[in-house]
Amino acid sequence: MKNDIFNLLTQEYQLKLVINQNDISELKDIRSRTLLKVYEKQAHIEDVEHFLYNQDDEQSFNYILTHTASNSVVGTIRLYFLNDKTPLQQIPMQIYGKVQDIQHLVDQHPVCEISRLALARELPKHDTLSALRLRTYLTIGLFSTVSSNIFLYKYKNVFSIMEPALHRLLTRQGVDFKCIGKGVEYFGERFPHIISREKLITKTNDALLDISMFYLKELVSNPKNFIEYINNHPYLSRDDVMIEKLIDIFKTKPDVTVEELLRLT
Repeated sequence: MKNDIFNLLTQEYQLKLVINQNDISELKDIRSRTLLKVYEKQAHIEDVEHFLYNQDDEQSFNYILTHTASNSVVGTIRLYFLNDKTPLQQIPMQIYGKVQDIQHLVDQHPVCEISRLALARELPKHDTLSALRLRTYLTIGLFSTVSSNIFLYKYKNVFSIMEPALHRLLTRQGVDFKCIGKGVEYFGERFPHIISREKLITKTNDALLDISMFYLKELVSNPKNFIEYINNHPYLSRDDVMIEKLIDIFKTKPDVTVEELLRLT
């Protein structure tokens, strides 16, 4: 089963960091087909373009999930970060969810919040997986971006505001977020959570970490576009991310383990 999940999320589907304008167009399209339809039912959105892509995305790492055979984008996730240079110094759950009394945690830069998680309503049929199981695995795959990204940028803590069902799913994968507040009305009742960098990496299910390591190695083996992206980023510099260090580590020890990588970074 572990190999089946790994193959599903590295071969049948592929994760990609949004870097160029074509990627942004695909990101906006999947958000339009998923998030926009949900949010429009609960609130009037005056500026659709701003909803689909805005300043929040400029201080984020965005990822898209593509079905390989059809080359269609079916999912997305955003890792919104704060550092000393970002113009916004609150995370989305504070700004939009009105979560109170967590600024002392947010001030421990850098931090990130997982947001804008979405999957297409209709997914390509799978030969062996039910529609529900496929959605579960793809959701897990989207969350694997957090583990790989946390090696690139050394967040102290990761936040997420989520429904209880999503928290239960992640807990079964070892991603055991701690609740830090009461439920708030944020397109349904959601609860604010936090997890430390070390706990996220050391406690996560091996299958999820294997997927994270696959994409991290893939990035390190061909870092040119990522480095150019960082060089052009308004709120990141080469000193912020650990790409050069990771290149050296994987060159010296291609079979480095997650535990070793955590220690070395």
